Amino acid sequence: MALDQNYHKLWFESFRLSYTSGHRDSVQLRLRNGQNLHKEIIDECQDRNVDPYSLVTSRNRKLSNNYPVGTRFLLKAKLNDREGGGLFFYTSYWWEPYEIAEVK
Repeated sequence: MALDQNYHKLWFESFRLSYTSGHRDSVQLRLRNGQNLHKEIIDECQDRNVDPYSLVTSRNRKLSNNYPVGTRFLLKAKLNDREGGGLFFYTSYWWEPYEIAEVK
C-alpha cells in the first residue's frame, strides 16, 4: 500500500552503487544532502529509523544513463514504500526535471 505523502520539489543526484544486488542499474539517484525536507518525509523516516538521504529513487532511467555521475536534478517526487519492502522516493518517468545541473 502506498504511503499518503505529497509530492515535493526535491534535489537528487546520481551516484554509482558500490553493491548492485537487487538493482537493475549501477547508477541511481538519491536525495542531495543539505536541503530542507518536508515534515512528512522527516516524520515517516524517523518512524522507520531510516536516513532519507540513503534512499534510492524510482526514476526515468535516462536521468542516470544520459548524464554523468554526480549530475543534480530538481524533481517532483514523493516518499513511497513497497508492500513488504522499504522506503524509496518516487517520481514518474513521464515527468521532466525542473532543473538539471551537470557535473563539469
